[in-house]
Amino acid sequence: MLYIAIAVFLISAAPVLARTTTNATSTRLEKMQERRERLAEYRIRNIRRFFGNMSRRIEAAIRRLERLAERIESRIEKMKEEGKDVSVAETELAEARVKINEAISALEDAKAGLKAALASDTPKEAFVKVREGLVKGVIEKIKAAHQALVEAIRALE
Repeated sequence: MLYIAIAVFLISAAPVLARTTTNATSTRLEKMQERRERLAEYRIRNIRRFFGNMSRRIEAAIRRLERLAERIESRIEKMKEEGKDVSVAETELAEARVKINEAISALEDAKAGLKAALASDTPKEAFVKVREGLVKGVIEKIKAAHQALVEAIRALE
């Protein structure tokens, strides 16, 4: 008789246990989904912060190169007035200005690429492409502009 009572109790309790297990599973899945969404927002915020810092540094480097180009141009004008040949320096300065402008446009392309990367389904992977492709290209253009300015200075000596 005792066994029958235990069997009846277990059979009647089985649907209740199944319901609580289902509710717990769905609650757990909801919490996991919420964590994923928060993590995605956190990643996007970090990507924006990283790119913002990087673009500010790149813009500062471009501004420094532009000021240096202005100073070199001033020096070229003074040396021209003295009657010295500065044609090589002028050529290098013109090349440097072209490369500075290329770096500015490449940075703008990188900013547009970032917006597209953040709008994609996988912003982390898309940002890697932006960082590797566009931003490194901007840095290479800045280095080339700097080298052209150095050559302009050497030509003035």
